[in-house]
Amino acid sequence: MPGSMQEIKRRIKSVESTKKITKAMELVATSKLRKTRNQLDELKPYYQGVRQTCAEILASNKGLKDSAYLAENKVDKDVYIVISSSLGLCGGYNANVFKEISQQIKDEDYVYSIGSKGTNYFRRTHQGPINTDFASLNSTLAFDEVTKLVKSVTDLYINKEVGSIKIIYTEFVNNLTFKPRTVTLLPIDTNEFENIEITNKFTIFEPSPEEVLDSLIPMYLQAVVYGYLVESVTSENASRRTSMENATDNAEELTEQLLLKYNQARQTAITNEVSEIVAGANAQ
Repeated sequence: MPGSMQEIKRRIKSVESTKKITKAMELVATSKLRKTRNQLDELKPYYQGVRQTCAEILASNKGLKDSAYLAENKVDKDVYIVISSSLGLCGGYNANVFKEISQQIKDEDYVYSIGSKGTNYFRRTHQGPINTDFASLNSTLAFDEVTKLVKSVTDLYINKEVGSIKIIYTEFVNNLTFKPRTVTLLPIDTNEFENIEITNKFTIFEPSPEEVLDSLIPMYLQAVVYGYLVESVTSENASRRTSMENATDNAEELTEQLLLKYNQARQTAITNEVSEIVAGANAQ
C-alpha cells in the first residue's frame, strides 16, 4: 500500500506540472487571439474601401469584362494558396484543413503552402508542384510578403498557366467556431460586387477605368489574401486556446480523482495499522 500511495503522489505531481504548462499556453494563445482579432478589425476599412472602388468601376464600365483579371482561362490545372499552422496543440484546426484539401486539390494543381504542417502534408501526399517560399507567412504576417505572393500567383494566371486562383483558409466565426473554406480569387466573380451600394455610378477614373482596375485588382487581392491569412491565424489561436483550456480542465479533474484515490489508500493504510495494533493488544 505505501508503494501505491507513492505512485499516486508521483502521478499527482506530474499532472500538476502538465497543468501549469497548459495554463501558460492558454494565456499565450488568448493574448495572440486578442491581437489578431484587432488586426482583423483594423483591416476591414481598407478592404471595404478597395472593394467599393472596384464595384464602382465595374458598375459604370460594363465593357471591362475582357480584363485579364476577369477573363476565364481554359486550363485544367489551378493554383491553390493553402493556409495551415506551423505549430501543433491546436485541436482539429489542421485536420479540418487537410480534409478540405483532400476534397478540392488535384494532383496536377500548383500549391503555395503557408505553414509547416501543410507543407509536410503536401510533401507526403501531393504529386504536383509545391511552392514553400511563403511557408512562414502565418508567423510573420508580413504584408510585403503577401504582395510578392499575390504577384507570383497572378503572373501564373495572366500567362494562362492556370485556370483559376483559389485559397483554402479557416473562416473565423467566433472564439468557438471556425471552419475551412475554399474561395476563388481569380477570375473575379463580378456578381460579388452587385450587392454593394454604389454611391456614384458615373465616377470618372483617370487615366482610364482599365488602367485603374488593373492597378486596383492586385491591391484588392492583396487585401483579401492578407485578411484570410489573419483570419486563419485568429482561428488557429482560438482553437489552441480552447484545446489548452480543455486540457487544463481535464488536468484539474484528474488531480481531484487522484487525490481521492490517495486519501482512500491513506485511510485504508491507517485502518490496517489500527487493526494490527488492536489485534496485537488482544493477543497479549
